[in-house]
Amino acid sequence: MPDVAAQARGGGRGARSALAVGAGLSLFALYPLLVHGAIVADLDADTAMALALVQATVTGVAVSRAAPQYRWVALAAAAALIGLSWRSARDGLLAASAVSHATIYVGLLVLFGRTLLAGREPLITWIARRIRGTLTDEMLVYTRRVTIAWCLFFAGQLAMSALLFRLAPDTVWSFFINVLDLPLVAAMFLAEYAYRLRKFRNHSHGSIADVVRVFSERPNP
Repeated sequence: MPDVAAQARGGGRGARSALAVGAGLSLFALYPLLVHGAIVADLDADTAMALALVQATVTGVAVSRAAPQYRWVALAAAAALIGLSWRSARDGLLAASAVSHATIYVGLLVLFGRTLLAGREPLITWIARRIRGTLTDEMLVYTRRVTIAWCLFFAGQLAMSALLFRLAPDTVWSFFINVLDLPLVAAMFLAEYAYRLRKFRNHSHGSIADVVRVFSERPNP
């Protein structure tokens, strides 16, 4: 009976943990839609300011944790965004969205790009090696090219965001960085995965969970 009770408690904790993860992922996916809705609907100042404050704070904390050497820069930028939000809630929300999107993609571009420097192993090659072990020469070439492709994708995101921010209405720019952001990342990932399955059809392939696990275990630069 004690073993059964312990298993039941363990199962309950596991279920609660899964629910918490699911709720967190749902919030992560829905928050950009909420921000876009606030920009399109031109919501009241209090709501817009609250969203801007949350986005500025989360971005500042995330950068501080991911790159401690830039902690004070990130916190200063977050404080500036918060100050702008008090002055103009809508401008603060637009600025927080722009900074958040740019920070994510600049960080990813640097993370992937510097592994392409001479004497370093491309990030996708490193991930593939951790999942598969030994890689063929063809796989080494392919994984390097995939790393380059991701760098081009990140650069394209930044360039398109800057172009739309400069030339298009706020709502069009917001649709690109808030609504299309995750679908474009998913489309890029799935397109590469489908091509890889075809190119290396006679080889086993790691799951998405394997990629996420290995990526999260990557050594600090």
